[in-house]
Amino acid sequence: MSDWFEGAYHDISFSVEKCRRYHALMQANYDRWYNLIRVATALTGTSGFFALVAGGTETAKVLTGIVAAAATFDQVFRFNRKARTHEALTRRFTDLSSKIAGWEPTPANLKKARAERIRIERDEPPVKRLIDLLAQNEEVRARGISDDYCVPLSRWQRRFGYVWTFGMLRLERWEAEQRKFKPTTSQQEPADSTGA
Repeated sequence: MSDWFEGAYHDISFSVEKCRRYHALMQANYDRWYNLIRVATALTGTSGFFALVAGGTETAKVLTGIVAAAATFDQVFRFNRKARTHEALTRRFTDLSSKIAGWEPTPANLKKARAERIRIERDEPPVKRLIDLLAQNEEVRARGISDDYCVPLSRWQRRFGYVWTFGMLRLERWEAEQRKFKPTTSQQEPADSTGA
């Protein structure tokens, strides 16, 4: 009998945990933006009101403009809605992870875990690749796997990967180098990589 830390069992277990981490990171990011806009709107709206009462019409105009810009920004990007979407996906992957922990590592359960993961993935928005790799690194470290398997993301990639993907050529070269010097399959090696 095998366990969920070997071969294909490890791959599905690792990928489910990585997805759970990914959606938690995305939810936290969107919640930060949503809360920042709410605070900015509340502060500038209140300040605008008091500026208007005090007779500072120019100041009130500027503050009202900031409120309008923040409200527009929120309407366009819908940070709260996106945060709730990722929150629901985090919960679904956590539920699947919990089920996997209780299942015996049999071929039938492996098949069931894969099918359930695909059902969840069907509802995912497009993946931010750099944040996916950040989540992969977090799962590598959580499992006590060597940092040699962590993708070398720059500080800028970790910070701005929520907005756009850049620097992938360097990461693909790194991955190619790793394949030259490490075995292609290992029970310690993460399931996902930059080529996925």
